Amino acid sequence: MSTQIQWLTPSPLWHELSAAGDLTPYRRPAILRFATDDFMPELQGVLQARPQTLRDYVAQGENWQNPAAGLGSASTGLPLKLYQPTHSRFYLVATSLTCRIPGLPDHTVNRTQGESVAFVVRQLRPNPGFSAADCAVYDPVKCTEYAWIPGETPGWSQVSAADLMPGEERIPLSPTQTGSNGTSRRVLTGLIPASRRQQYVAGRTLKNGSGNGNAGNGTAMDPRADMFNRQVMTPWANLEDWWNTLDAATQGQNIYHDSAIFSSALILLDFTNFLIANIPNVWAAILDNSKLGGLSTAEAALYNTLSAALQQALVTAKQFETQFESAGPGDTTPPSGYPLYSLADPGNAIDPSTLLAPVTAALPPLAAPSLVPPVPQKPSNPAGDFFFIVRCMYLRPQCGRNVGSPPSQPFQMASYFDSDAPARRIQVALPVDTSPEALRKYDKGIAFLISDELSKQMSRVKSLQALSQGDISDPGGGLDVGLICSFSIPIITICALILLLVIVIALNLVFFWIPFFKICLPVPTLKGK
Repeated sequence: MSTQIQWLTPSPLWHELSAAGDLTPYRRPAILRFATDDFMPELQGVLQARPQTLRDYVAQGENWQNPAAGLGSASTGLPLKLYQPTHSRFYLVATSLTCRIPGLPDHTVNRTQGESVAFVVRQLRPNPGFSAADCAVYDPVKCTEYAWIPGETPGWSQVSAADLMPGEERIPLSPTQTGSNGTSRRVLTGLIPASRRQQYVAGRTLKNGSGNGNAGNGTAMDPRADMFNRQVMTPWANLEDWWNTLDAATQGQNIYHDSAIFSSALILLDFTNFLIANIPNVWAAILDNSKLGGLSTAEAALYNTLSAALQQALVTAKQFETQFESAGPGDTTPPSGYPLYSLADPGNAIDPSTLLAPVTAALPPLAAPSLVPPVPQKPSNPAGDFFFIVRCMYLRPQCGRNVGSPPSQPFQMASYFDSDAPARRIQVALPVDTSPEALRKYDKGIAFLISDELSKQMSRVKSLQALSQGDISDPGGGLDVGLICSFSIPIITICALILLLVIVIALNLVFFWIPFFKICLPVPTLKGK
């Protein structure tokens, strides 16, 4: 039965492609390229009224300097690259499912039997001895297909050609009619998710048949160790870096000294809670050294890594936990009675980066699936230059094997900041007359809800001069209430543009990008008065 069903290019392209010497494009799904947001009405209009012009939408290799589409377009010599919707590009896979008998009638999908049609996105990885560029033309000798398996740990799993991998993502195909009565045919289309390029590039390599295999790039990092890195080690290192950038006179000011003490206490508190939750034996030994004998070798090594002063600081931070957690946004002074222990003090000479290894070694095995967020893994191809293909699938759960199409033309997916990508045209009209007389006429169309705490914090910023001198003291007075403030959108927009220009000019000393930043054309008739 499967030999009587075949996938072909969409029927409006049959006449032209079947007469070519190479029938490969005729026997595979086509990729259509659209450059407007209303691409679906545009496609329906073409299929209904001008099906012969569908050839003008077949995707070709292009960039913003050499846009190209259509079977008759001049070759640019560029590989086919799918740009994202933000680049004003939309790509549809288009195909026909036909019976392999004279006339090639459309095959009916029996949905009452659970049948359906969909397409899958496959990644092409070069075989040993070949490079990613060798997959620009599909050749199973040079490249291997990998199927996208969604889930909690999504990634790519090796698959055999047109077979459907269990758990593989299936993107539905939608039927659309082409032609008029008497010559009407069905074309199946689906939107290729080019905007998911970053997700595809970051995908891990999974074990065959499983969405929960390892990354294929070595042992995954324990998520608890990653949590320690994010909550303790990195903030500790950042605190040291900030403190070391201050000169001695600044370090001696109470506001900076108290901030270092307060931040250290919060980091110590997070460290303490991490030990309690994940390595309780070490925390118990810190509280009572008579329990040292019950520590494992790894736990004892971690205990010995922590100095006596640091251990005492951890205990003290836990004792003052309530005071620290209840501190308001403007409180930077440690609570009364708290010892002044700073992790940024050179006398407390412990390199936070040396703690990760003993902490990781002391962690007990995970007894159950972790509920912490998954740790980002090394992508299978950080460069993101792999090619992809699309295969259409006729799914027949009651009739044995599915029917897969030949692979589409291989393509790459462009990143958001791809230098070849076309730029979406966006025009922002600023106020023409910016005099006070004109700006006062605009309604205040945007409102900010400001809490009482945020209002007090904002009142501490009295002026740029005071801020540069470190004067952020509470001026006192005023009402202890929240505020709703309305602002003028035109003035906000003008300020945003001016601030952008200031930042660009300031950073030009580093990037030298002013010559490439803007192009201004005179508009003589656009006058404010």
